[in-house]
Amino acid sequence: MLTIKRKWRPPLALVIALVCVALVTLPIIGVLGARLSSNQFARETERSLLSQAVIFAEVYADAFSRLQPSPDVGHSLSAEQAERLSQDFHPIPASLDLFRGQVSPPRPNAVSSDEPLNTPYMEISQTLSQLARSAKKTTLSGYVFVDHAGRVIASSGSVSGSFLHVPEVTQALQGETVSLLRYRDDLSKQHLLNSISRDTSYRVFVAHPVVLNERVIGAVYLSRTPMDLRKFLFQERFTLGSVVVFMLASAAMVGWMMWRLISKPIRDLSSQSRDVASGLKPTPDPVRHYGVQELADLGNNVVSMAATLSERSTAIETYTSHVTHELKSPVTAILGAAELLSDGPSAVSGDRNQKLVRNIQEEGLRMNALLVRLRELARASIQSDPTPTSLAEIVQAASAEFPNQEIVLHAPSDTQLPLSKDQGLIVLHHLLQNAFQHEATRVDITFEATSNSLIVADNGTGISPRNNVRVTDPFFTTRRDQGGTGLGLSIVAAVLKQADTTIEAMAPERGASFRIRF
Repeated sequence: MLTIKRKWRPPLALVIALVCVALVTLPIIGVLGARLSSNQFARETERSLLSQAVIFAEVYADAFSRLQPSPDVGHSLSAEQAERLSQDFHPIPASLDLFRGQVSPPRPNAVSSDEPLNTPYMEISQTLSQLARSAKKTTLSGYVFVDHAGRVIASSGSVSGSFLHVPEVTQALQGETVSLLRYRDDLSKQHLLNSISRDTSYRVFVAHPVVLNERVIGAVYLSRTPMDLRKFLFQERFTLGSVVVFMLASAAMVGWMMWRLISKPIRDLSSQSRDVASGLKPTPDPVRHYGVQELADLGNNVVSMAATLSERSTAIETYTSHVTHELKSPVTAILGAAELLSDGPSAVSGDRNQKLVRNIQEEGLRMNALLVRLRELARASIQSDPTPTSLAEIVQAASAEFPNQEIVLHAPSDTQLPLSKDQGLIVLHHLLQNAFQHEATRVDITFEATSNSLIVADNGTGISPRNNVRVTDPFFTTRRDQGGTGLGLSIVAAVLKQADTTIEAMAPERGASFRIRF
């Protein structure tokens, strides 16, 4: 029997599960990555604007303090706001989150205001406007400075009027720092050739109070479009190219693994099955690489099945040849006797007539015995599930068929054999019958625990050393003239083979002895 080396292989269910998980998670990871990148861009822009707002607010307050304004300008801070600003460190954390989808409508335009600005604000207006325009060239941010009433006193552009109606500016004039996202008001002007640096659909706005002597004297209002994901991808194109190459290589490797572990072994098994079906290779060679565990089991079963079918086919061919040969003699004898008898009473005498009838009967009985043994041999070749059975029980049942013979068992009462009761009875029946047909008067059945074997020995005429190796061959018999069929020990060998057990004839000084190794 061809042995196949067994090694660990991933089960097909595990491979399919991993592929499914990869197919599901990769798109999700891609979408989350894009969202996380966009959210991070907004957060970075917010942090930058907050830092700039704090600096511009300090410049605004310092310039205003040099003019010694009246102490009643602006709004007083609340106790909590004043306490917070009195601490050594009071950072302003970024709070924008695109995942919540909280994007406000476009910023309202400034409304005109007829009320003139106070003198201190007028005096610092020019300085703050120059500072904002210079900073904008580098930061690309928009700056608006408003007084305590929300009126624009300076900007990085040409904005004028009042922003008091804008919610974030109103909150800043009450002492709170506000960050929010607003849709851009120029989305309708975007087109395919628009600059990718201005293709983001929203802007980040930060409104920060300007505090002097615990009073809000104004606010700085900043805005900037965060970096777009496409611009980021363009800037990181070389790094992303390396990632794409890695992902393509990974995908190719996964595809190769699927081909290697599943597709190729299945094709090889299919080709192997075709060879078996066409008869090119009755017993195929194992596939070199099965891939996954299920295919390995399938391949092993195909090889085992093909080997079994080949053995069965060879056995059938051999048995057919032997049966044809064995039945030829009795059939010839019966036909000859029938031909003589068909000539009528005048052709043969009364004694010869009786002899011919006896020949027909004897040859018919021999043919019937051959057919019975062949049927037993066929049944013995069918594999059954051996259930361990008590040796004493098997011997007792087999001895009942030979009540006048001496059969002695030498084994502990709890000895179990890896055979079913039917298998054990078939084996002992033929061994005992073979012994008594060869003039045995006593049969000893001994179980050797050390070698895990059963020895059946008798005191009959025994077997010649020349015939020891042939006794289990089909149709081999030394009692052909006495009606022997030569199938008894063949049936024993076939039954034991199904239980992965062997039988061998020993050469004792007297009688015959057989050892059955389990």
